[in-house]
Formats: sequence, structure tokens, C-alpha cells
Amino acid sequence: MKFNYKNICLAALAACSVTACDLDTAPTTSLEANAVFKNLENADRVIRGSWNYIFNSSSTYASIGYGAIMINDDFAGSDVVRTTSYGYSSSYNLTNGYGRGEINDVMWDMVYDPINNCNAVIKNIDGISGDQTEKNRIKGQAYATRGFLYMLLASHYSFAIDKDPDAVCVPIYTEPTDYDMATTGKPAASVSEVYEQALNDLKWGYDLIPEDYNRGSNATDQYKIDHTVVTGLRARASLYARKWEDAYKYADEAMKLKNSYLMSEAEYKSGFNNALNKEWMWGYSCTLDDNLPAYNFYYKDTTTPGDGYTNFNTDPYFKELFDKNDYRRDLFKWGLNTGYGECAMLNYKFLFADINNMLGDVIMMRVAEMYLIKTEAAAHISGKTGEAQTLLKELRDARMKEGFESPAVTATGDELLKEIWLERRKELWGEGFSLTDIIRNQQSVERKKFEKYAMADITHDSKGQEIRTPKLDENGDVILAPEDASDEYKEKNCMLISGHPTLKFPDGSDFEVNSKYYLFRITEKEELQNQNLYNDHPKLSIYR
Repeated sequence: MKFNYKNICLAALAACSVTACDLDTAPTTSLEANAVFKNLENADRVIRGSWNYIFNSSSTYASIGYGAIMINDDFAGSDVVRTTSYGYSSSYNLTNGYGRGEINDVMWDMVYDPINNCNAVIKNIDGISGDQTEKNRIKGQAYATRGFLYMLLASHYSFAIDKDPDAVCVPIYTEPTDYDMATTGKPAASVSEVYEQALNDLKWGYDLIPEDYNRGSNATDQYKIDHTVVTGLRARASLYARKWEDAYKYADEAMKLKNSYLMSEAEYKSGFNNALNKEWMWGYSCTLDDNLPAYNFYYKDTTTPGDGYTNFNTDPYFKELFDKNDYRRDLFKWGLNTGYGECAMLNYKFLFADINNMLGDVIMMRVAEMYLIKTEAAAHISGKTGEAQTLLKELRDARMKEGFESPAVTATGDELLKEIWLERRKELWGEGFSLTDIIRNQQSVERKKFEKYAMADITHDSKGQEIRTPKLDENGDVILAPEDASDEYKEKNCMLISGHPTLKFPDGSDFEVNSKYYLFRITEKEELQNQNLYNDHPKLSIYR
């Protein structure tokens, strides 16, 4: 692990542009803790810099920070189709985690370096003079950040907690790393222990961050963890750890803190690029000076002219899961993506806010997720089935076009859970939950072949080259060729449209539950350097 004795990772601090203090006299590779923690402003800079590092650390343009992790997780799922261009092929083919691809390596450093910074803040802040309320806020944000990162690790490096609570996961560090620890490493904890650490950290954050702390109305401050965010994180972590009562409680509280606000149709279709959206609880806003995280929109935005890779497309079967009067269905239409001109079912959910300046904000949490967490938790709690049904219908009704209502929810038991999980897929599509949900619910990736001939609009470019685009009806649905169309008719008037190109695991086997290909894998560097890694819990058999 990349730690310096008694030092704080400069990558995080440098990201804060620390210039107007004593810190700029320190070495260029690390900063002595005593030099950093002279005042509360410096301690706050460590937290701010850690988040900058979380969003900007990378090894390639297809692995930029936490935004890339979210894209990876959706590409690895059932409902996103990757078309041919640069980036995320190993994510889509499910070789990135097991095969220790670039996203896996970026994830490891992106998480553990900020954890070490949080540990330093937690250890040193009580010794700094200053306002106690401000101390509590900074310390609480350090705990909450660390809790979020351990939750991220627990949900990616092990199978579901109820599959094997004692299965090996990752090491837990709660103190700044000293020389001996940096050279030998700590044993990996179990998945239960990592979730417990995440939940305990989030509780400390919840208790310490003042309820009246206001991060302000500037878009660039919406990544800061306030009481609403840490409440939402407690709900999310409790859901993943299968603590249903807590998941229900904190999701309910988070909803109330946001007045249970759900986006209107116009807001939902505005591009998912604005951290000041009233439904958003947590987001990272990019600026002209800090726009690298927005580079991920070059993959996710498939329709804005001048866009780049545009490979984040939709499974045609996924669109058919929506009610005909559900306005979310309108976000998926056949066409030629703007980057490579390849025919696919494009998504109109994610749009650059300003492509010329590479601007667009990154969504991390919103009220609809809290609805879904509360609904799923209620479905697991005795006596709350009716409430789960009501909550699910309430969310669905909010996504219906004006004048329409969703059907009544009558399912119970496992069938109700399946409906809730399906609603998560529809509502949170493209927001980074696909792989985590597959792992925690012990489900399988679902992909099936789609290949059909569609009627084509035929035009020509300036060089006379023929361009075919699918004909769409008034509902935005593709018009298929007649079933009895001859090959000659298809060649003259139609075009072939297709969905998933990858329908099996890398070894050629069928998709299944609890596959090694779903997990992120402890990096080779960590296995070689950490002498104690598997002392407490044995290496998973799938890696032997």
C-alpha cells in the first residue's frame, strides 16, 4: 500500500491548491502531519483534497475517479450495451475486476489513500485549537468519508454478506499508517467486519456533523457531506448489510429531510448534469478549473453533437420493461451515436451541461434511491408489506406522464422484492448501482440476443456515402421490417439493429449468480507486499 510514515498523501492536499499557508515549504512527495494540523482550515483542506482525489485520480481517460467506478458497475450489468469505441471494454466483458484491470487498480488507490488521510484527521483534530462545532463537523466528515469508502470496498470485493459473512474482504485501517504497517500490511478483514466498520464510521459522522450545518447553495459545495447525506449513506450501507430496520429508518429520515421531493418530467429529462437539482442529495460539480470528472460524460452522453466515445447505450429489451405511459421510456431511442456513428439504442438520460467546456455534474445520491431503500426494507420487515406496495406505487406514479397512473401493486413476498429490484434497475439506470445490486442480491447478469431488421431512413453525406438510420414511429419506437420481407427488400429498405454483443462470461460459460467475474480482486501489488493479508481469513477459493 502506498503510505508514507507519519505523512499525509500529498495527492489529496495538492488537489486543494494549498498555497497560502506554511504547507508549501514541505517536500513535494509528502507533508509532515505536524505541519498540516496547525489549524482547522488545514484539516478541512485534507477532507476537501481527499474528495478531489477520489474524483480525479486515474490511470487513463477511461478510469477517472469514482465516476469511472460507477460507469464500470453499470457496464458490468444487464441493461447497458457497449458499442465499439475507446474505453470500458473490460468492464462490459466482466474481466476488469477478476482480471485486475485498470479500474480495479484505480479503485484500490482511490480508496486507501483518502482513508489514510481521514485517519490522520480523526487522530489529530482534537489537538487543534478552535471552535468545537467546527471540529465536530470536520471530524464527522472524515468519519463519514471513511465509512463511505469502506462501504464501497465491502460491496465490491466480496459476495453478499449473507452468502458467507466470514468471507475475506479487504484490510481495515483506522490509524495513520506507520513505517512497520506500511511495509507489512494488515490482514484482510471479513465482509461482515468491513460493513461493520462502514456502519460505525457513518454513525460517528451522523452524530458529529451538526444537523444545522449548511454546505451552502453553490454547486461546487454539494459534494460535502452534510447531515442529509450521511443519513442517506447510513440507509444505503444498512441496505447492503441487510439491516432492514436501520435501512428503513434512515431512508425515511433522509426522505423527510428532502421533503420527499421527486423530479418532474422536465427535470428528469434535463440531462442529469446539475448538482443543484432539487432531488439530488449529493453530487460533484465540475468547473472550468476542475472538469476532469466530467470527462466521463464523453462515454455516457450518446446524443450531444461533438461528443466523443458515446458507448454507453441501452439494451432494447430494457426499454420494454417500462409502462407505455412512463416518461422514463422516452429516454431510450434508436439512432446513430454522435461519436462513432454506430447504430444503437441511445440514452438521452445523461447529457453534457456544456460540451464545449467539458462540464457536467456527477450524481451520487438522490431522493428516489431513498424511496427504493425504504421500500425494499419495508418488504423485509414483518407487517410492512402494504407500506412497501404503497411506496413502490408512489414512485411509479411520479414517473408517469401527466394524466396517467401506474397499476396497483399487489405482489407480496419474493415477487414483491423482484418488482422492487426491477424498479431500481429502471429508476437508477446509469447511476452506478447495477453490479452492486447483482452481488448483494445474489442475482445473475441477464443479457439475451437482440437482432432485427428495421425500416431505414436513407440519406447521403457530402461525399455521397449512404447513411441509414432507423425509422421511428410517433412514440419513438423503431419500425420493424415486415415479417415476410425478402432479403432483397431488407437490403434495399432496411438496416440491421442489435443489442448486447457479449452474452457470456469471458470463459464462455453462461451468466450465473455469485460468479468470480462480478467481484473486484485485491491487487497483485497488495498481495505481494502485504505479508499478513490472508492471516485471518483465507483467500477465496475462486482465486486459488
